Amino acid sequence: MKNLLLFLLISVSGFTFGQSMNEIKNTVQSINKTKDFKIKTVPYSYYLNKSVVTDNGIELKGFYKNGKLRKMEYFVGLSVWNVVTQFFFSEKNQLIFVYEKRYLTRGENAEVINPKLVSEKRFYFMNSKLYKKTGNEEGEENLDYVQESLDLINDLQQYK
Repeated sequence: MKNLLLFLLISVSGFTFGQSMNEIKNTVQSINKTKDFKIKTVPYSYYLNKSVVTDNGIELKGFYKNGKLRKMEYFVGLSVWNVVTQFFFSEKNQLIFVYEKRYLTRGENAEVINPKLVSEKRFYFMNSKLYKKTGNEEGEENLDYVQESLDLINDLQQYK
């Protein structure tokens, strides 16, 4: 009987997790297909005024639908890398998914090269808690994306 109960608990939690993943993927696909967002852009000059400086700029875009923030795209240009991070939000304004891409922009002898995608990471969230991540992690720090999303939302609100 205990074995049957354990099997049922594992099966139900696996089903719930799979169902949540599908819901997140469907929501992200729906957001990406949306065409008529109101877009608010926070330029590099805003970050310069806050003493946040990078070699190749910073830009934040907030994508709003019906007054709700549904997606943010955050670009950070570093000396050797460009990092583009997309944050996706549920209808209830909760972070549900983060997609980060890193591009190499300098070659071996520091020559400028066409950006080359070298890393992709995906982070899935439920109730503001990370519950799954995928992608290559080698040598890269793990950020607190929930806190970072809150900080970026604050930047969107502060920028006039």
